[in-house]
Amino acid sequence: MSLQRILDAFSAFIDLVAETLAAALASLKRGQKVRVEEADEAGAFHLVGAPLGPNAPFRLDGAAVPATLGSALKGRDVELVLSPARFLVQPLELPRAAGDFLAGIVRAQIDRLTPWSAQAAAYGWTEPVEGEGERIGLKVVATPRAHVALLADALKGLGARAVVVMTQADGARVRVLDDSSGRNGQGARIRQVLLAVLGAAAVAATLAVSVGNYFAADLDAELESLDGRIATQRRILLAARDGTGAQGAALRTLERLKRDEASTVLVLDALSDALPDGTYLTQLEIDDGKVGLTGISREASALIALLERSRRFSQATFSAPTTRAEGADGERFQIDARIALPWEAAR
Repeated sequence: MSLQRILDAFSAFIDLVAETLAAALASLKRGQKVRVEEADEAGAFHLVGAPLGPNAPFRLDGAAVPATLGSALKGRDVELVLSPARFLVQPLELPRAAGDFLAGIVRAQIDRLTPWSAQAAAYGWTEPVEGEGERIGLKVVATPRAHVALLADALKGLGARAVVVMTQADGARVRVLDDSSGRNGQGARIRQVLLAVLGAAAVAATLAVSVGNYFAADLDAELESLDGRIATQRRILLAARDGTGAQGAALRTLERLKRDEASTVLVLDALSDALPDGTYLTQLEIDDGKVGLTGISREASALIALLERSRRFSQATFSAPTTRAEGADGERFQIDARIALPWEAAR
């Protein structure tokens, strides 16, 4: 579908909506419709249902009109019913199948039936009636359009919103002119409002999309940065787990120190289990996988065997001779031993 066809379809849609809204607004104002009928004497009119005084007639040919007429007509739809004496009436007989095309047929026949062309005439027709032999009959009424337009313009000059001109034929009213420029103008205004609203909506939608794209791009950048940091941390963790990289080397160093050097707390706990009651330490040194013990014990000679038996220590030896402790019940000793590693294996 071409762009021009799309634009034409959109314009037709807007026109349809505007006409529908204008018709709806007009239907709400139907209660404001008034009727002006031509009196018996040509050129004299009166307002039906709202007489100006005691059936006071007025004229629309430039003469003075009652002051209250303008307030009675202002903003209202007016039905102007003209005297049948103003119109030429011509019968027209057609095939029954032509009933659906009366508007075009009558328009084409006006210049034959009347002295005026379709553009120069204000015309209408009665409802068709059935005739013999699949025929229908109707009557066409017509008058010079200029004369009728002058009367309609006079009413609109007095404040009427729209004017529909009618007359009587065969006991029924026939519409000969629908001067609904007021409604058409309202439809045009509604169309302009619709276009303005749609244009504002389009601008708002475009702005919303632009703002959304801007924030989406910003969020995408942040997400990409976050993904990069996550990937970096994942590589670091994998390197640490696999033993590669700086973090892996640090973890390996910690593991080695854990294996090569026993915790002081664990050494103290092992000594507490290995040394018998009556043995007291006055000095403890732990350095380079070795422990130096200085203290007093009632069984100093048995300490070497006890330390070896604990499996926490090995190569235990007296680093100095044992001597009797002055003022205490026991012997003073000094022992050096190597801490057994790995510590977990010695448990």
